[in-house]
Parts: sequence; structure tokens; C-alpha cells
Amino acid sequence: MLNRIKDFFNTHLTANNSSVEQSEHRLHIATAALLLEVARADFEISVQEKTKINTQMEQILGLTPALVNELIELAESEVEQAVSLHQFTSLIHANYSLEEKVRILYLLWHVAYSENDLDKYEESLIRKISDLLYIPHQDFITTKLRAEKEAALHNQ
Repeated sequence: MLNRIKDFFNTHLTANNSSVEQSEHRLHIATAALLLEVARADFEISVQEKTKINTQMEQILGLTPALVNELIELAESEVEQAVSLHQFTSLIHANYSLEEKVRILYLLWHVAYSENDLDKYEESLIRKISDLLYIPHQDFITTKLRAEKEAALHNQ
């Protein structure tokens, strides 16, 4: 099963086609992978996290429902397996501006707060991703507080 996940990401993340559309698609896949990793950080993906990820990948990232379902199915099959973040964060870091990377960080916080409780493993993983994307600590804190406030308002 782990090989299936690697094959899937290698297929979608390889630079076989250098078109702008292919590049954008690979970046969306990398972003989706980070969202899934945050959801898996506490060793289970809740219904709220699935809903939040589906919404973000379909509406914000523009991924098809079929691709979203395939990614989630693969991630759930391998909850116990660790997937390297480097292949995703390096692709994002090399191709996204600081503003775009901060937007991704904001999406990650929304997944973490989707259950109304920030898990320490989710927070730790987001901190690691933020560091791998070279996002300044000020932006890390600002996006965290903004997502926390929005989650609290939404859950009232």
C-alpha cells in the first residue's frame, strides 16, 4: 500500500510536462498532501477534518472530487505509515511566493482547528511544515491566531 501512495505522488508530482497547468496541478497535489498529513497527525482523520479538506481541495485548490477522494482513500489506508514531507514542501517552496505559502499555512491551521480542539501533534506538524517552507515565525503566529479566532466564531 505504501508503494501505491508513492506511485500516486510520483505520477502526479513528476516534472514530465513543464506546462503551467501541469506545474499548478503538481503544486495542488503537494498542498493537498500537507493538508492530509495535518489531519493524520493525531492518528485519525475526523469527519470534520475530511469535510474541511474536501472543501479546501475542491474549492480553493480547484481539485476534482475524484482526485480528492483518491487522495483521502490513500491517506486513510496508510494512517500508520510516515510519508516524507520534503518532496511536497520543497516543491511548494520552490514555486510559491511567501504570500502563497502563508495561505497554505492558513489552510493547514483550518484543518487543525476543524475539530474545535488543536491537537499538540497537529500543531507540531504545522510548525515543522512552516519551517520547511521558510515562513517567518510572525506569519506562523498570525495565521494560527486568525484561524483560531475564525474557528471559535464558526463554532458558536
